[in-house]
Amino acid sequence: MNKIFYFREENIYRRLYFINFKLFKIKRKLNITDKYLINTVKNINNNISKFHKSKTEIQPKPNNVILDKLKELKNFYFLHNKGNLGDIFIANSEFQLFNSFKNVLHINLYNYTNLKIPFNFVYGGGGMFVGLYKKEHKKIFNILKNKLMKQCIILSESFYDIPEFIKLLDERFTIFCREKNSYNYLINSNTKANVYLADDMAFATDTNFYYNTGFTNMQINNLNENLKKYSIKKIRNILNDYFIKYCVIYDKVKNILSFIKQDKIKIAYLLRQDDEKIFKDKTNINSFDLSVCGGIGDKSCSDNAYVQILSELFFSAIDCADVIITDRLHAGISSALLNKEVFLFDNNYGKVFGVYEQSMKQMKNVHLLKQNDLKNIDDIIKNCNIKNTANTEHLKSLNLTMEQFLTKYLAYKN
Repeated sequence: MNKIFYFREENIYRRLYFINFKLFKIKRKLNITDKYLINTVKNINNNISKFHKSKTEIQPKPNNVILDKLKELKNFYFLHNKGNLGDIFIANSEFQLFNSFKNVLHINLYNYTNLKIPFNFVYGGGGMFVGLYKKEHKKIFNILKNKLMKQCIILSESFYDIPEFIKLLDERFTIFCREKNSYNYLINSNTKANVYLADDMAFATDTNFYYNTGFTNMQINNLNENLKKYSIKKIRNILNDYFIKYCVIYDKVKNILSFIKQDKIKIAYLLRQDDEKIFKDKTNINSFDLSVCGGIGDKSCSDNAYVQILSELFFSAIDCADVIITDRLHAGISSALLNKEVFLFDNNYGKVFGVYEQSMKQMKNVHLLKQNDLKNIDDIIKNCNIKNTANTEHLKSLNLTMEQFLTKYLAYKN
């Protein structure tokens, strides 16, 4: 089925052709001329001096042990954990960290067979190593089984019901667990791997990537360099690969506005709909599963610029509320970092509870609830001192034109 969408770009309607449209599996083409793209690039070049410059560079705050272990590798291949907007948020934190590393080579699941010389390997944090996602493990395990792999670091993950993974572990592996149950699971399995307890990678995020009102000096330099080196063909490919997909995701994310309970305080229920859910019946709750609006697919977290743009979109949606009620871990973490009042429920295997105990217990704006508390949630909220922090303007500002998207992308790309 063909679908044709329109967007307004400098008062000209341009067509976006979505061919064989399926969710996140889009063959796409921008019907624009090279001349139009050349003029767009010229406009960006002419406006660089007018862009507001932020004095605050991005400085993530990673766990010191993780940082030391990464530095010991000197150079390594990195594979992101694929997934939804929450996983994209994790990847953004990791890309912030890797900006200080000179010898990071990125890999995706399509080219892992090209690893034919000895290599070090780092796998991104998240929740892939649990039994629920066995169908996704084969390609990752093929890398971990590679005899040419010298050292492997797995960033903060959860581990549960995954005996096949346990069998692969030897002294080459350094593994960081984001909660104590996962740590105990690996320790009790008597592997030869080096196992550590650490915060989820999302906590290392420098939230100035969201709060900055302009581009940093480094981003302005990126923009200048990328405008010089990228051909019109390359720019067209960027827009075909990412801009159209962004438009689809934005249209989904902005729907959060219709799910926010409007009162003296703005309340958003962000409850999950997938296999990790614990609430079977939410018929009386106007809930919006924000995390699944974007991501999904092997390449969803692979481009640092696109990851930062989507992370900004993810944060801007959460920023529309004063109170967040969720069983999504990274909806909860991002809400906490944005100083929202957060009411957390566990998922079905204890991940959220574990991360709360490890990393969030001391946060005064974060409250862990039991499943039965959902029916009394209004009374629980009334007993808290809720601050009005909601901001919908940032989300609205991210309804980007093609030129705005390209400017952000080229500034973030390194």
